[in-house]
Amino acid sequence: MEMTWPELLKAARDHLASLLPGHFELTDATIDGQTAAPRSGDALWQLKEQRSGDTLIVVEAKTSFAPRDVAKTEQRIPHMVRRAMGNPVVLVVAPWLSPRSRALLEERGYSYVDLTGNVHLRADRPAVFVKVQGADRDPRPSQRGPVRLHGPKARRLARLLTDVAPPLRLTDLALAGGLNRGYVSSLLKSLDEQALIDRDRKGAVVEVDWPALLLAASEPYDLLKSNSSALFVAPAGVGELFTRLGEDDAPPAVVTGSFAASAVAPVAAAAQLVLYTSDPAAVRSFGRLLPSDRGADVVLLRPEDEAQLARSRQVSGRTHVGLSQLALDCLGGNGRLPEEGHALIDWMRKHESQWRLRDVANSNA
Repeated sequence: MEMTWPELLKAARDHLASLLPGHFELTDATIDGQTAAPRSGDALWQLKEQRSGDTLIVVEAKTSFAPRDVAKTEQRIPHMVRRAMGNPVVLVVAPWLSPRSRALLEERGYSYVDLTGNVHLRADRPAVFVKVQGADRDPRPSQRGPVRLHGPKARRLARLLTDVAPPLRLTDLALAGGLNRGYVSSLLKSLDEQALIDRDRKGAVVEVDWPALLLAASEPYDLLKSNSSALFVAPAGVGELFTRLGEDDAPPAVVTGSFAASAVAPVAAAAQLVLYTSDPAAVRSFGRLLPSDRGADVVLLRPEDEAQLARSRQVSGRTHVGLSQLALDCLGGNGRLPEEGHALIDWMRKHESQWRLRDVANSNA
């Protein structure tokens, strides 16, 4: 049975109070001995500490909460109202808050409590900071959790949304991605609920949080397992093989992983060469590669989806995957690859005008 709004408020306040030091009090706010009615929000609490003072907490309670609701909270409790109230703590209470919801709330300076144990409370007077980790998955099986971008088609759409600047119409996305319109419509709806994209009244995508979208798309993706992979050692050295890939007689191969990332946002010297190829035997013969399960410095991949090679780039005479695919490959890789993926995304943030396309019609080039 779904918890009622009063039950939710009581459970959240009891849980929060149990985490505070014994000399702190968390009560309903009062004025002249009477419980104060909130001018905004669903409840008004007061956090007190005898020596350091007190602060108001405006509570926004939701029996279900999605990332899209963060913007609605901002509308319900605007900055002007908060300033008139002396800048109280804004506290969101829900049965469960997804990692995406929690990250967005923290970005806006909000506090939160959910009943699985996720808590973030920050107040200046009295000075208090509480941060506790609860569940990252919704424990209620009947409730739909955050969108998970499973499968190559979902990642294909995530790359399009990243690589091409809005506005983007559903029809154009489906056509450019070779995807079913119904599938694109359903996935866009989920992405909108998670505040990974914004859409206008006609349904066109007008804004994309592409760094968060790439991170979400990388969660179910494993570079070596999602693609068909084989591991080798290059007897003449991996650097020598990488250099020879620029020669005219080199077999077709597309560079990803550390060697591609280090050409954009170097973290450390690249030690393992990862290549997409449609002819692994030719690359193996060209590099005189030896199979090896341990200490491999060359990985040959057959892409799970040929669209992974769309929007590839020419770098110093070699073909590298597009930046969005490179980010996914690094984030979904092992060792230090995820660290290189985050460094790449930081570079992409700062240089967006250099790589993001303006026309979806050119996205398959």
